[in-house]
Amino acid sequence: MWAPRADLKQHATTLEKLLASKGGAYKTSGLNSVFFHLYTGAKFASVMAERRNFTVGLLLDTPPGVARDQGERKRVEFWEHSKRLQHGSLVALILISPGTSKVFLGTIVSMGAEIGESAKANAEIIQLRISFFDAEVDLMALRRQPISIDSSTYAVLLDNSIMFESVHPFLRTLQNVEPTSIPFSDIVSYSGDLHSLPVGVPRYARAPQFRYKLQCLARPGMNISSLDVNNVTSVAFARQQLSRSSELDPSQVNALVDALTREISLIQGCVLDSSVTTTGFSLPSFQASRNWKGTEIWIRENTLSPHISHRVSQGRRSFVSYSPTKSSR
Repeated sequence: MWAPRADLKQHATTLEKLLASKGGAYKTSGLNSVFFHLYTGAKFASVMAERRNFTVGLLLDTPPGVARDQGERKRVEFWEHSKRLQHGSLVALILISPGTSKVFLGTIVSMGAEIGESAKANAEIIQLRISFFDAEVDLMALRRQPISIDSSTYAVLLDNSIMFESVHPFLRTLQNVEPTSIPFSDIVSYSGDLHSLPVGVPRYARAPQFRYKLQCLARPGMNISSLDVNNVTSVAFARQQLSRSSELDPSQVNALVDALTREISLIQGCVLDSSVTTTGFSLPSFQASRNWKGTEIWIRENTLSPHISHRVSQGRRSFVSYSPTKSSR
C-alpha cells in the first residue's frame, strides 16, 4: 500500500478498492475470516478537555450507501439508527506513511445522533469524537498535524463493532496479573500453532484406579465397559462401544470422549438443539459436573427428549468414577 501499482485497476486488492471508494466493509471468507468497517480520509478536528481525559475530534469520509444520500433526513436517520460507529466501540486509527505505520486504539464517545448532526451539512464528511488511550494522539491533534495528505501518507479508521466495556475486564486482568498465575499457562500457545502443545488428562482422572462408568449411556440390553483415561486401548475401545451400544452419533461420541480424557476441550453446539440426531438426543444437553476436591464425576439432566430423559434420571448416579477417598456427594 506504500507504493502505488501500475496494474491497480485490473488487479486491485480488497483494501485498495475500499480506499478508492472512500470506505466500506472489509470481509473475507474461510476459516480465518475477517470483517470490519474501514473509514478513510481521517483528519483531526478540535480537542476537548473532558472530566477524565481528552477527546479528539476526527473528520472521516462518509462511507458508501445510504450514509451518502442526497437527502439530509435520510443521512441523519441512518446514523441515528446505525450499528456502525456506536458509542463505546473500540476503534483503531492507523496512520500510514512511506515505509511505516502506527496504530492507536480508542473508544468512541459520540452518540449516533451527534454523528447524524454532523452529516447534515455535508454528505461527504462525518465527524465524531474519540477518546484515545495514547496521549501521543492528543498532542498530534492539538497541533492539527496533517495525517491524510496523499496516496502514500494517509490515515484510516477501523471499526469492528466491539464494545470496549465487554473486553475491558479481560484486558485489565492480562495487564495486571502475574504470568505464572494465568490458568493453563503451561499450554498457552505463543506461536499460534497448537499441534505441538500436549494436553493432559484431567487432574482428578490421574488418581490410581480411576474409571468412568459409561453403562448409563448404553441402550437396553447393551454393555459399555468402564473408561480408563490413562490407557490408550481403553479409550479406543470406549469410542467403539459408545458408537455401537449408545444413542450417540459419531460426532457426539468423539466430543464426549474428548471432554472426559482431556484437561481442556471444546464442544460446539446449541444446548437447546435436539435435532442433532434422529433420536432427538443432543450431546451438549449432558453437562458434566466435576468435583475438584475429590475424584468424583457425575452428570445432571438439562434438556433431553422425553423418550430418553427417564433413562438419564435412572442412570446418572451410575456415571461415577471410583474414589479412593470418602465421597462428598
